Amino acid sequence: MGTAGAPSPDGGSTPPPGPRPRRPALRRDAAENRARMIEAARSAFAEQGPGAGMEDIARLAGVGPATLYRRFPTKDALVAELVEVFYDRLVALAEEATRQPPGEGLDLFLRTVGRLIAGSRGYLPGAWGELARPAQVRHLRAITDGLLAEARRAGVVNEQVTVTDIAMVVWGIRGVVETTGTAAPDAWQRHLDLVMAGLRTPYIAFSRPPLDTGQVDRMTSEPPEPHQG
Repeated sequence: MGTAGAPSPDGGSTPPPGPRPRRPALRRDAAENRARMIEAARSAFAEQGPGAGMEDIARLAGVGPATLYRRFPTKDALVAELVEVFYDRLVALAEEATRQPPGEGLDLFLRTVGRLIAGSRGYLPGAWGELARPAQVRHLRAITDGLLAEARRAGVVNEQVTVTDIAMVVWGIRGVVETTGTAAPDAWQRHLDLVMAGLRTPYIAFSRPPLDTGQVDRMTSEPPEPHQG
């Protein structure tokens, strides 16, 4: 949510960054082609998983394979674009949540993030943290921190909860979505109900301190360590 993951509303109290860098403007027809290709890729990955082929994606987008390859030379480049679009959507959802009545924004944000993650099954797990632009991550982190602070002031979240705890909530949603797959695609919602009930508990006896920003950044930007058998 990185993250989160997450991959991701994640770690640290960071002041809002300056204006986010914008990609060069595309001609209208080029922009429409790009949007169709992105949507086709999202659909293909959701239906077929990471094995979806570039030719399948081109066919769904209604463009020739050469057109798709000109815009995205490799599947990795296409996945990176999908992750960037995903993060832009996360930021938009977070900004929308800040306009909710006091204390309601964090809950709304986490539920909409859950729906977005569930709808991105097929290409998102394992890719979103390290592929996101640093400016996107910083901006999302700052907004999430603000949503948490507002929830604490409204008395709907325990004062001990930190923004890195919220990062782990998103990672948990992501894990449930990935594990349950199509067998129980809505199971993450019950998981989040339980988590939110815990966040509202007046007293929490934590067994460990919260993660710090550096830990979260390493977790979301570095490849996982190989399993030692």
